[in-house]
Formats: sequence, structure tokens, C-alpha cells
Amino acid sequence: MSLEDYSRHINEFEGLLQKIATDITSGVIFERLPPTELWSKVEPLVTSFRSLAERITESMLILKPEKAVTIERSFKATVAPLESFKNVLFQKSGDPLDNSRIALEHLRKAMVKGSDLLQLAKSIKASPSEMIMKIIKFKEIYKTKDYISSIPVPEATYIRFVSLKKQIENLRFYMSGLERALEDLRVRLDAVQKEIARFRPSVTEATSEGESKKPREESSKGTFPSIAKQSSLPEF
Repeated sequence: MSLEDYSRHINEFEGLLQKIATDITSGVIFERLPPTELWSKVEPLVTSFRSLAERITESMLILKPEKAVTIERSFKATVAPLESFKNVLFQKSGDPLDNSRIALEHLRKAMVKGSDLLQLAKSIKASPSEMIMKIIKFKEIYKTKDYISSIPVPEATYIRFVSLKKQIENLRFYMSGLERALEDLRVRLDAVQKEIARFRPSVTEATSEGESKKPREESSKGTFPSIAKQSSLPEF
């Protein structure tokens, strides 16, 4: 809700109230119309009148919650005759024109009570709740801030930006899938490394290899003394 909307609704309500009071309830022309014809002529005006009364009442309850009882009482006093106006028009009667006359009396009463509702709306507009006004102003400031923070661009540029944004989103999606695949590969490689680390030479192979080296070492040791003996023979 904004104060501009509230002011506009008050003006529309006042103009409609004056129109109904001047064109419909002040003369005797409409009293001579049968109920169905009378309803067809006034129904759009009465419906709009009630709708505006509801909007104004909702705004008043926001702007001046401490006056909720007074506001609701004034609203009910306005719409109750409107209901009676419609009900009387559609009542079965031996004198339909009498129904039209009685119904218009209820409509006149609705205009009187509507005038009281209008004055109440104007007084609340002039003196709303101080705390509520601060909240509304803060809300309007944030709306203005959001509006200013957005940068208008030509439509063709905007379409390109939208396309680029979509491409970036797709790329991020593919990158996410690639990251998951790489992570899965890393886990598998770690598992393979752990499996390889479990292997070691068997005991049988190590023993046989040691035994095969022994004869070679002993045979090598056996040749060295003969060479030493040969070197000790006298020369001729």
C-alpha cells in the first residue's frame, strides 16, 4: 500500500458518492423504475462504491490501527444499507414500485454513512500513525534503492546478456559434472595405489634366491688360493 494509492481511492470514492447521491437518490425518476431495471442501472455504481469502501477501510486499518474499532464500525454502517438495497429490490411483492422506493431509501442511507466513512478516511490521511508512516517510508526507500540499482539497457543487449547468462549456467553444470568425474577417478587411483602397496616378495622365492648365490660365492673363493700358490713358485 502507498499513500498515493490511498489518496487516489479517497478521491474516487468521493466522486462516486457524489454521483450516486446526485443522479440516483436525489430525484424521483428512479423510484418509478421496476426493481430489475433499477438494479441494472445502479449495479455497476453500487459495486464500485462498495469495492472502494473496502479498499479505503483496509488502508485506514494499516495507517491508524489504534482506531480499528471506529473504522470497522463506520465501514459496516456503510455496507449494511447497500445489502438491504439489493435484498429489497429482489423481494417478491405485490407492488414492485414500492420495492424500488424502499430500496432507494436504503441507498440514501448508505450514501450518508459513506460520507461519514469519507470524512474518517480524510482525517486519517491527515494524521496517520507516526510509527506506521516510518515503516512505509522505509519500505518506499528500499523500493527506490532497488529500482536505482537496476541498469536499463537496450532490448537487443538485454537478450544477449540473457543468452550469455544461460551459457554460463550450462558451463557451470558441465564443470560440475567434470569435477565429479575427476573426483571419482582420484578415488579409483588411490584405491589402486593401496592395492599395489599390499604386494611383497614371497618367502620361498627369497630363500631360493639366497641359496643360488651361495655356490657361486664358494666357487669364487676356491680359485683364489691356487692363484696365490702359483705366485709363490720360484722363477726360472
